[in-house]
Amino acid sequence: MPALRVFVSSTCIDLGSHREQIRALLMRMGYDPIMSDYSDVLYDPAKHTHTSCIAEVQNADMVVLLIGSRFGGTAVPEALSELDAGAISSKLTGDVSAGDEAKYSTTQLEALRAIEIGIPIFTFVDAKVYADHHTYTKNKDMDFSDRISYASIQKPETAKYIFEFITFVTHLSSNNALTSYSNFGEIEAHLIKQWSGLFQMLLRDSRAKRADGRKADAIIEQIQDLKAAMLQTISAGSARDVARAVIRYRRLADFVIAMRHYAPSLDIADYQRSFNDLLTDFGVVEVTQAVEGSSSGFPRTVLILNDDTYLRVRVPDRRFEAFAVEWAEFSQLEKETKVAVLQGVSDAGLPTLGIVQHYGRPFQPEQAQTDALMDEVAEVLPSDGVSGWTDTRLKILSTMWSDGKTASQIAEELGGVSRNAVIGKAHRLGLKSRPAPINVNNSLLGD
Repeated sequence: MPALRVFVSSTCIDLGSHREQIRALLMRMGYDPIMSDYSDVLYDPAKHTHTSCIAEVQNADMVVLLIGSRFGGTAVPEALSELDAGAISSKLTGDVSAGDEAKYSTTQLEALRAIEIGIPIFTFVDAKVYADHHTYTKNKDMDFSDRISYASIQKPETAKYIFEFITFVTHLSSNNALTSYSNFGEIEAHLIKQWSGLFQMLLRDSRAKRADGRKADAIIEQIQDLKAAMLQTISAGSARDVARAVIRYRRLADFVIAMRHYAPSLDIADYQRSFNDLLTDFGVVEVTQAVEGSSSGFPRTVLILNDDTYLRVRVPDRRFEAFAVEWAEFSQLEKETKVAVLQGVSDAGLPTLGIVQHYGRPFQPEQAQTDALMDEVAEVLPSDGVSGWTDTRLKILSTMWSDGKTASQIAEELGGVSRNAVIGKAHRLGLKSRPAPINVNNSLLGD
């Protein structure tokens, strides 16, 4: 079972002892710490080390951020360009700006990347720094503000950058929990309580989601049955027979319609061979069962394709096995009836629950579990059915992504999809990070 990966972000010189203690705590709990000073970060020779640190954040499940008396090294423009300023600014409340002379440390950019992609952050601020932050906030607009020397800050010229970042974190609309601390014991106690509470919340939410999901699925199934049958009752000559066929074979038809993407020249209505042969013609080389990300639903069926990628089909394995029996019956119907059934199901559509989800990587049970959990959290499962991510919508996503548009802008253009769904799909498509629309001499926090 894969361990929880926790990225520890802070300056190293002043907070080295706390970093060691956090690492020891994480390892005692069976978690995998990600820390630059322990060679846990992969440094890409083609990029600056700052950029590599930021890239590593997306491989974490959580981030622990420590803010102390030092600002740290100023991040290079290449690292700053990795961030999506629009996505970050959209998470702010109130009028927050760092001014025209804003600059950011590598530690701050690591936190901003986590904020951008929605990774939970646990922020701890040294109690003395936090006290001085209140003083800074009350006096920063005064004429004498730049002459105040703060005892908690090692380099006076960096004080405003540290304090403004604390202000930024507290003005996030979510993921903005911030705790002051005087010693490591307070950090440890807080993390243990918070993580225990998160686990308890996950168990409660899983129970509720499983019950609600089953009810919603049942209702949607009934609605789609009625909708598809009604369409064919109106349009087909032998209305009753066609309507019955639509109801009986609708889920099978959903599947083969979605799979036509992988064999566009295949005439489904004319196909007379077995269901296994049909899967082979679709490029399927193996059928297995996926492990879900949580207990919120039934395990899905996995189809491994001949290009070494895989599909997750939104039906449990027993239901998928029934497709073979249904196909044997369906393939023997009159072609006119089969065409009417496929057309009726296609016209009915499934606006939210496409049956097939594609992953552009080899199937591994551990990775599949992570993929499933990401889909549940991002609320993008499924998104590859013909009624969700069509070729046209994928092209729009790819084009806007490469043009540097924010995930929120892409979601608004596509309609019917969340910004998290856009980010998740871009991740699965392997789209590269884009230069964010940021002027490195101006504020990232104000947009």
